[in-house]
Amino acid sequence: MRRRSQVVKATVCKTVIPRFKSWRRLHMVGAMNIPQFPQFKDLSLEDKKLLVPLFHEMKPEISDCNFTNLFMWQDFYQIKITRHRENICLFASADNTPERQFFFAPLGHHEIKETIADLFEFLQDNNCQPIIRRVSEQFIKQHASELSCFKVVQDPDISDYIYRTEDLIQLKGRRYHGQRNFISRFKKKYSYTIEEITSENAPECIEFCRQWLAKKIERFQELNMPPEAYVFLKAEVAATNKVLKHWSVLDVRGMLIRIDGKIAGLSIGELLNPEIAVIHVEKCDHTYLGISQFICQEFCKRFWAFCKYINRMEDLGLETLRKAKMALGPHHMGLKYNIMPL
Repeated sequence: MRRRSQVVKATVCKTVIPRFKSWRRLHMVGAMNIPQFPQFKDLSLEDKKLLVPLFHEMKPEISDCNFTNLFMWQDFYQIKITRHRENICLFASADNTPERQFFFAPLGHHEIKETIADLFEFLQDNNCQPIIRRVSEQFIKQHASELSCFKVVQDPDISDYIYRTEDLIQLKGRRYHGQRNFISRFKKKYSYTIEEITSENAPECIEFCRQWLAKKIERFQELNMPPEAYVFLKAEVAATNKVLKHWSVLDVRGMLIRIDGKIAGLSIGELLNPEIAVIHVEKCDHTYLGISQFICQEFCKRFWAFCKYINRMEDLGLETLRKAKMALGPHHMGLKYNIMPL
């Protein structure tokens, strides 16, 4: 007899976010330990107290405007932080990633045109392509007049897929016929339980991710794929483990599924703004038919039902990932742009 999964009480994360009368005041209070441009320091956990309020004020819908996302990928992108013209600037300094070196959009409202020009000059002086990547549509619209002297290009490969939470929970209509069937088969076939991820079971989640990666690499080797083909998989697991190791101090919530007592899948998410949650991580052992469809629905139902939308991040230009994300019927895209000199 299949055991009924235990009910996880869904509670809203209540992050204490300080209120500031102005960005200038915020910088004076929170940026004292951030070096002045062109000096940088590595992004670290101590920068959370500065960046979380900034992102909170923005009410973003894209995943890049989120501290956890930046922190978990800091090692891969070698993200550094500086302050310039009363703005906070983040620099992805790794030269061995698909996007190479780039700046994120400045966080602030002061002399944006001049700030971007200075960042371009820095990149050119260091023999890098002058580019600001992963820029939100919100930023483009807000600073349209100041960006008129630059080239702004939409980047569909890294734009986020945003879904109605109601759609992912209820799965109504012909579009979701396949998802409903997979979930039904999963429930009938497997004896499962569901738990909330905590600091106590996080080490077990890390071990699950290690095994997940080993199976992926073994499969890639069977297909004679070159080692560079799974560099991103290794980085993805390292980023996930970083979140799990710092679980108690990040504003994340997570859910794991056990089948016959062993972890078979997990998902980790967080509020981007009061209406949108972002799914940072979703990992499953696909030998269990229907587990990915089941964990997607259950995580939304148990933890994010109060949200209007769910951001499930980008497809990275991968056709198989794009088809899978489109099959879930996104409500709209969280568009991202690149800014370059004319």
